[in-house]
Amino acid sequence: MRGFEKFILCLFSIIMIILSVFIILVSTSMIQVGDLYTVVVKFLIAHKLWVLIVGGIVSLLGLVGLFSSSDSSDDSKSGLAIKNDAGTVFLNRDTFESMIMSVARNYPELVSPKVDVTIAEDGVKANIYGLILPDTVVPTLSSKLQENIKTTVKKQTTIEIKEANVKIKGVYMEPQKKTN
Repeated sequence: MRGFEKFILCLFSIIMIILSVFIILVSTSMIQVGDLYTVVVKFLIAHKLWVLIVGGIVSLLGLVGLFSSSDSSDDSKSGLAIKNDAGTVFLNRDTFESMIMSVARNYPELVSPKVDVTIAEDGVKANIYGLILPDTVVPTLSSKLQENIKTTVKKQTTIEIKEANVKIKGVYMEPQKKTN
């Protein structure tokens, strides 16, 4: 939707520029409104169908542009900027997710881990989803995993993970081999 919103913004910016130039030319008497008015009215009457179609499309685009939500707030929450003496480093969600996934994969008792990171004003929050093997002690696994994630991310980025939530989806059972 972002490209469509840019198109609407460009279209209405061009219309505003044309109207502004027209108003300036009329106010400085460089264009006589009476002559122009007759030409415009004759054109509109002669091309009623096209005027209705173009007017309808522009009206719909205006309504879409007016009521569409902007994604600019999501852009600021998709990453974090770390400023230092040499410049700025921008870390996006994918960077945090891959760091956390590399930690989660080091735990063999956590099967098929998936990571979801949320970056908000109050910090970075991570949700780690997965299945566990039978006989896994969940409190031990989760505390080690949470601590390791927080330590690793802090060491690599100097950013603290506010929450590392481990969400166990179930117990993984190896598929039974069929005997014929």
